[in-house]
Amino acid sequence: MNYKNALKWLNEIPISFNKDYKGYKLTLKKVYDLFNYLKNPEKKLKIIHIGGTNGKGSTSNIISSILQEHGKNIGVFSSPHILDVRERIKINDVYISKNFFSEFISKHKKYFTENKISFFEILFSMSVCYFSKNKTDYVILEVGLGGRLDATNICNPIVSCITNIGYDHKKFLGNTLLSIATEKAGIIKTGIPVVIGENRKNLIRFFQKTCDDRLTKMYLAGSLNEVNYDSDLKGMYQRKNISVALKAISLLNDIQIDYQLVKKGVKNVKKNTRFYGRWDIISYNPNVIIDVAHNVDGIKEILGQIKEYKNQIRIVFGTLDKNDQLKIVDLFPKNYIYYFCNIDSERAMNIAKILERARQNKLNFKSFNKSKNALVQAMNDSSKNDVVFVIGSVYLISEILT
Repeated sequence: MNYKNALKWLNEIPISFNKDYKGYKLTLKKVYDLFNYLKNPEKKLKIIHIGGTNGKGSTSNIISSILQEHGKNIGVFSSPHILDVRERIKINDVYISKNFFSEFISKHKKYFTENKISFFEILFSMSVCYFSKNKTDYVILEVGLGGRLDATNICNPIVSCITNIGYDHKKFLGNTLLSIATEKAGIIKTGIPVVIGENRKNLIRFFQKTCDDRLTKMYLAGSLNEVNYDSDLKGMYQRKNISVALKAISLLNDIQIDYQLVKKGVKNVKKNTRFYGRWDIISYNPNVIIDVAHNVDGIKEILGQIKEYKNQIRIVFGTLDKNDQLKIVDLFPKNYIYYFCNIDSERAMNIAKILERARQNKLNFKSFNKSKNALVQAMNDSSKNDVVFVIGSVYLISEILT
């Protein structure tokens, strides 16, 4: 089986076989059985486990970049991807090889099919086998959804991190911040230190009690006032992710941390990891900035930084039909110009819903069937000093970059 055929086969597998809430609440037995079948490659790895609502990808890649500057070989498993599924599995700045990808699926597809192993579980198991074979010094695993029953939670890390708590995937995680935090806290394990990036007192108290119950030490990420590192990740919200990453790095007992190398790692995240899609300028005159922010909390962070611009702001926006996505439209200032668009996905929100909410909020907008048409129009309408932002979904960013 070549790479093209392996990818075609994989793309026909459901993302998850647990599509309803009750299904999600079952068990990780299938994943444990899968890794027993693979001879438990995860037991050979030093794992840093990253959970939370937003910032998991950024935090993972910041940690990877810092450790690379210390001469370490770092595996990162993340999701979702933007353009290439191999983005999800990389060592330093190199994506998993097409040969390993296709050989792994060819060798194990009978087991995957017979045992209903999902798209995510296949890629997760592939990543662990790849990292084990290539003798990585550390592996950073990003939680896919929630934490307690996420496939990545079968592993025993040396450090865990929970970046923050926000409303997302409410169908699976519950309707309150506490219920969501409970699922995220499922990655907290006995005796394994955990870094908490959340700063709301009620949630901190919850995490502290959870850590006390599990006989483990909780560390709060440092104050944002302490984060004065220059970085090629330009969103101001990245200071929170840098803070979590720095605290996690400080808890690694088997490495001598050089803070000059830490600064270099924070400065060169994109260069060291090929990480992208976060406050990236993809065009000039006018500036076009893309960001994969896709939920209420993520968009709030983006809008908080956008308001610092004195220029005319134009926003290209499309999103998936989930959770409270229309509440994002309620956040949009009236003095911006909006270019609402469909996304080519069966999970996309019908643009009619977005337009109705935009009318209710008296926004100045245009609508488009295709995202690229929306962006072209926004750029054509702009003077050289205007700024165009593309936000709302990973799928939207993928379409714009394709």
